[in-house]
Amino acid sequence: MKIKKSFPDVIISLLLLGFFASLLAQTPAIPQVSRSYPFALIVISALMTVYLLIRSLVKMRNETPQETQAGEQAKVIFPYCLMIIGYILLLTLIGYILATMVFMIASFCFLKLKNKVAMIVITVVTTLLLYYIFTNFLVVILPKGSLINLAF
Repeated sequence: MKIKKSFPDVIISLLLLGFFASLLAQTPAIPQVSRSYPFALIVISALMTVYLLIRSLVKMRNETPQETQAGEQAKVIFPYCLMIIGYILLLTLIGYILATMVFMIASFCFLKLKNKVAMIVITVVTTLLLYYIFTNFLVVILPKGSLINLAF
């Protein structure tokens, strides 16, 4: 597959501008006293992104298409994106701890990690450590899962 070297920068710039537009549309919901700081950050970020977009478009005019490995990379990225979507769906069904453990083990298998002991230890320690940090220090309520609630 042949693409110009600056083409990914153009795509990312457009996606970012769409994201900033969605954030800007949500700013009226922020209380008036605290609205100026997020608004300023969004505007500054959007202006920097417009600069990146213009610079990439100008640079792209003079470039010749180059052979890339986008097809091979898509074969890795697309299934992993589906795994992330599955993880998000599992969060609401089985809760944070089980969903994260399933996702991490699936990720390690996808990345072809051979050491099963390391896979299990890293999964359990990381999941429980993050759960502890989120619930005790950051006071974030993590999903418990609807199927777990039905069982108890």
